[in-house]
Amino acid sequence: MGFRQVATSPFDPRARRRAVTIAFVALMIIVIPLSLSSYNLIVTNKISSRAYTIAQEWLDGSGYRLLRVDAETADGTVNLLLLGDGEIPPLSKFEEQAKDLLLGRTVRVKVVESQTIYIGE
Repeated sequence: MGFRQVATSPFDPRARRRAVTIAFVALMIIVIPLSLSSYNLIVTNKISSRAYTIAQEWLDGSGYRLLRVDAETADGTVNLLLLGDGEIPPLSKFEEQAKDLLLGRTVRVKVVESQTIYIGE
């Protein structure tokens, strides 16, 4: 686009400033949204990882297992999908651990009841 020629031209300092300003603004238009989306991705991944670890500890020894953690929701909630049978461990245990670690996100727990049937015994 000729920015390099204008920027290195010794004849017109205004054109050089304008070329450098345009290049800087164009760079910021690209960099700022990328930085924000990268930051959001890092936070979402950290929340997902924390929710997974807390849920695994919470469900340990119960008849349930964690199928999925989804922290990339439009409303900012963290969705947990559980599969199993029996009694679900007390939610207060999960809440205590998740309160500060999930950065104030609301957690939605979906439970799918399952039944194990053995054939041939």
